[in-house]
Amino acid sequence: MTTQNDIFDIFMQDDSYKYIMKRLLEASMEESFNSIIITRAEPGYPIIYVNSAFCELTGYGSHEVMGKSPGFLQGPNTDPEVISRLNRNLADGQLFYGQSINYRRDGSEFMMEWKIAPIRNEKNEITHFLAIQREALPAASA
Repeated sequence: MTTQNDIFDIFMQDDSYKYIMKRLLEASMEESFNSIIITRAEPGYPIIYVNSAFCELTGYGSHEVMGKSPGFLQGPNTDPEVISRLNRNLADGQLFYGQSINYRRDGSEFMMEWKIAPIRNEKNEITHFLAIQREALPAASA
């Protein structure tokens, strides 16, 4: 049985595989139904990438959010306990999962569900964070 690592090892064989892997990653991020944000792992977690699903979800254009902290999406009804746990997980280099109210560009609230994964370099240092987000819809009643 092949493991996930074995599958990705083929992309390290030569430059054409590296190019294909890059294109696969670009397509998966750009065509995702989920909002994706990439930030630097430095104070304020400045945004360096958002996909079109982020723009659709929040109403912000990518040019409006580059360099900003994702915290600009938070507001008065954002759960401070969730944000505190998020900050602890990021500081500890752990995967984060949570839900809390965030705000769109027009000021409307939405319940955001998101995961944040630390991205490590070859020295095992966290250099970036990858956030995958979606609007958490109420459960359908039976």
